[in-house]
Amino acid sequence: MADGATLEQQLNQLQEQQAAISAGLNAMNEGRWLAQDFGAASLEAILYGLNPTWQGQISAREPLYVLPPPEPEANVVWIGSPNHYNGRAGWPVVAIVVHTMAGTLASCDSWFNNPSSQVSSHYGIGLQGQQHQYVQLANGSWANGIIESPCNWTQVLKHTENPNYSTVSIETEDLGNPNQVVTDEQYQATLAVARLAMQTYPSIAWLLRHTDISPRSRPDCCGSRWVASGRFANLARDLNLQTCI
Repeated sequence: MADGATLEQQLNQLQEQQAAISAGLNAMNEGRWLAQDFGAASLEAILYGLNPTWQGQISAREPLYVLPPPEPEANVVWIGSPNHYNGRAGWPVVAIVVHTMAGTLASCDSWFNNPSSQVSSHYGIGLQGQQHQYVQLANGSWANGIIESPCNWTQVLKHTENPNYSTVSIETEDLGNPNQVVTDEQYQATLAVARLAMQTYPSIAWLLRHTDISPRSRPDCCGSRWVASGRFANLARDLNLQTCI
């Protein structure tokens, strides 16, 4: 304390130092030097607050480690589709099924809104990360219902009832190009809606390709863009789900 400081000045300085210590501790608990989230531009600024005579004697340091990226956020736009079951006929929801669109997100919106198409999915994910929803999670979509031999579906649920009752389906935009790269934005958006589904149905334990259910008519869905690229395996890892591959 400076000589001759009043009691009020001393108390103010102590409060500033206490705030600086708290901010510093919070920053260190985050494992980093930077402390913007705690009311200071940096840990150096906190230390200067503790002792202004250190000005010019402290050098900046790199963060002790890089914080992990934030969790992807769900930002779903409701589109809707008349093509769905009301409810799930009492069957448990156990799997998420990933598809590739063989087209654009806009064409998928239109096709799923057409009653004569007799097809739908719960979600459609664009290459820029757009998240469209066509069917409420409480209802079965019309995307996965054709069981074909040899089929991995019976390994998953051990019954031959309509898989649409027990799955959440996610279509992913590919512009009609089977080799279209799964962009980071598309991956993160797919991860986000899959986590929404798992929050609704903690019983989900599997991540499937459409070909796991319909290997003859859909041998290339969700395709190499997901599987050979490693994106499918990464998605299963990030969701902590089992696969058939």
